[in-house]
Amino acid sequence: MAPRTDILKRILTILEKWPIDETKTGRDLGTFLKNSFRKLQKTETFKDNRQQYWDRQYLSLQKIINSDHLKRYPRTLSSSATGLTAEQCNLVLSSEFLEQLKKEEQSLFKKLFSLKPEHKDESPKAGTEKTV
Repeated sequence: MAPRTDILKRILTILEKWPIDETKTGRDLGTFLKNSFRKLQKTETFKDNRQQYWDRQYLSLQKIINSDHLKRYPRTLSSSATGLTAEQCNLVLSSEFLEQLKKEEQSLFKKLFSLKPEHKDESPKAGTEKTV
């Protein structure tokens, strides 16, 4: 088992290799993991001598970053359960697309609220219509 400082260095090294997705600003998994680990370093949980636990965490991160599972179990289809390709899924999950979706959603609500009558009393009551 490696000493605590060695584990710390290994985990930080592997997290620095993690690619950052620029299309997901503020929501990127790599950034989230780095920030979470930095916060965790300052707590008592990390200071405990649980070297086996941190070794397992390091090995798991290494497998993910090196795409071991992707290489071991290659995909046979180019689409997902939604019918979209990986590239289309990445596009849909981008911050730009989500911002556009929010704008369209707001305009949809504006349209819905503009269709409702402004005053309930303006609608004619049954039987009181004037006939000419």
